[in-house]
Amino acid sequence: MIDFSILVALVSYYFVMYVTPGPNNAMVLTSGLKFGFNKTLPHITGITIGHVTQLILVCFGLGKIFQIFPGLQNILKIICAIYLLYLGYKIIGSFSKIKEDGSRPLKFHEAALFSNS
Repeated sequence: MIDFSILVALVSYYFVMYVTPGPNNAMVLTSGLKFGFNKTLPHITGITIGHVTQLILVCFGLGKIFQIFPGLQNILKIICAIYLLYLGYKIIGSFSKIKEDGSRPLKFHEAALFSNS
């Protein structure tokens, strides 16, 4: 049985996560304004399912991998830093293409993967 204080903490966390302006909320707002509610639903559900999946994996002991292999965390930090630099490069390069609008809303799996980042 789950402890009531843990349940309250989890519900409080999810409430704050859904109402604060973070990257997921900003992307959902932008997608909703640009593409409409129905086309944004896969994005919304993908974020939710992706986060729940991440939470379940951590609860099942995924964090134990970092205790067993502490060097793995440094490797992931380097990979993530390189990825952020790559994303920054892509964002800077996208300013010249603003007039071309071949955009589309995120798909379910894309939003699920984004919510885990």
